[in-house]
Amino acid sequence: MDELTELEIALRSDRHAALLCDDTPTPVRTVIDNATGRLVFPAGSFAFEAEQTVLWVPEERSDAMQVLVMLEEIDGSICEAADRWRIYHGGVTEPCWAQAEIVAVRFGPIVADGDEVDLRNPVAADEPGLCKRYNADHESLGRLAHAFDPRSTGPGTLVGVDGLGIDIRTAFDIIRVPFGQRQSTGEGAGEGIDRLIEALTSGA
Repeated sequence: MDELTELEIALRSDRHAALLCDDTPTPVRTVIDNATGRLVFPAGSFAFEAEQTVLWVPEERSDAMQVLVMLEEIDGSICEAADRWRIYHGGVTEPCWAQAEIVAVRFGPIVADGDEVDLRNPVAADEPGLCKRYNADHESLGRLAHAFDPRSTGPGTLVGVDGLGIDIRTAFDIIRVPFGQRQSTGEGAGEGIDRLIEALTSGA
């Protein structure tokens, strides 16, 4: 696996982060904007006044990914990415919305410039249809989420599909389920989901 794919997998695998504005850490939950690949999340107004802003994923600790970002305030009432955030995470408690452009990333020994990390979603146009199709069976989605994170129980809701995997919302958290290989079309992503569910059924 190449280093940039490893970075993308890590960024897509966790929606929790610690936002450090200068020296003050604040927990945030993120989504990735399908069109731009930027990270989007609610934030306090203080976030836009900092000289330097870093996201530690999933939290501030020695082995975390460090993402240097440039924040821009956006209008959450008309932004599609803000609607996406609500689908993933529910209610909003912060007054402002931030869009974070990645400037640089450090993950263990891997260091990359932001323009090397492309998080745009190649199957974005097909994502709503795929979510509608597979959300006809919330129980299977819940079992699939549990298979990848045993802490998750109960039914699941498919909230995101991209080239590398799917995101299932459960009562526990957002569970990331990888395809195992990159998909570049909606058809390929659908086949990837089918394989995941079939493997779950055959292993039952």
